[in-house]
Amino acid sequence: MNDEVISTNALAWLVCSGVSILANAWGILSVSAKQKKWKPLEFLICTLAGTHILNMGIPITMYCVIQLRRQHSNYEWNEGLCKVFVSTFYTLTLVTCFSVTSLSYHRMWMVRWPVNYRLSNTKKQAVHTVMGIWMVSFILSTLPAVGWHDTTERFYTQDNCRFIVTEIGLGFGVCFLLLISGSVVMGVICIGIALFQTFSIQMGQNVDKNKFNVPTIVVEDAQGKRRSSIDGSEPIKTSLQITYLISGIVFIYDFLTGFPILVVSFASLKFDRSYSWMVLCVLWCSIAQSILLPMFLWACDRYRADVKMVWEKCVAIMSNDEVDEDSSFIVAVNSALRLKSTDVHVELPDKLVTAEKPSIRRKQPGWRHSSGLNI
Repeated sequence: MNDEVISTNALAWLVCSGVSILANAWGILSVSAKQKKWKPLEFLICTLAGTHILNMGIPITMYCVIQLRRQHSNYEWNEGLCKVFVSTFYTLTLVTCFSVTSLSYHRMWMVRWPVNYRLSNTKKQAVHTVMGIWMVSFILSTLPAVGWHDTTERFYTQDNCRFIVTEIGLGFGVCFLLLISGSVVMGVICIGIALFQTFSIQMGQNVDKNKFNVPTIVVEDAQGKRRSSIDGSEPIKTSLQITYLISGIVFIYDFLTGFPILVVSFASLKFDRSYSWMVLCVLWCSIAQSILLPMFLWACDRYRADVKMVWEKCVAIMSNDEVDEDSSFIVAVNSALRLKSTDVHVELPDKLVTAEKPSIRRKQPGWRHSSGLNI
């Protein structure tokens, strides 16, 4: 590996990492300022932006700083630093890949099965998904640091930290390739279904639009106080914006990170060695796709916020003036079932209710929730 080529790009990587951290932080604040309550899709977008901040702030910055210090002093890599870099870099790379796939899956679910999506506790599922993603990524990426590598030739040396998969070991390389390739393919399939469904509804050919038009459902008590609700269908303009935004995120990730990492990993395993162009490709692609995410958020009117809105959001968070009014529909139904059936009113359309009256009744067949509740 040509160390001079790597050192030449280290300063540029460091500057771009700082820009990416600021841009993604602004993206998170913009999404928070534009949305009154957190929805699963916004939660996953902010999680992806947070992952970019961690990726740029920990492994990429660490790699750049050490490379720059080596140019002006006798400072060298050591075993501990190299293990930390390898573990954090591959953990955050896998988290980014899985998060993009999760975004495309949720968008497909929301567009293709809108009723089921809104009746399911999607926010809780999104939280569980993020937790599972981090757990799987951390376990797999920590194994090389604790011994899953070729013990005859370690991937960390006195003069450099070799982090391409072939330097770590065949077992890790094969698992990494399978996970990345499977996630990329799954993301493309999901967003393809979402785009096809969106275009089919817009074209209106042999499609019942009422089937995909979900009204707002509100649960009220006897005094008319709103207890809970589920959101109805998005306006056509908003739906198109979000679908195009998620599609852009998926395809930009696939072409700037997913496919390049697959090519680099496969080539390194095939030739059983790493080259300078592989390191340049992996690091530049990781930085590029992290910078492009805030640009996509800014291009979407739904998430574009000005300085005033972001400042007001920050002040509100600091003063704890906002109250989280978001609650799942399942909790609302369970609470309503504990009340008298005559004290609860539900605004539901007739086409979504199989019972004669749109009211909550015990032990009466009606609209069945996916969890098994009869309404």
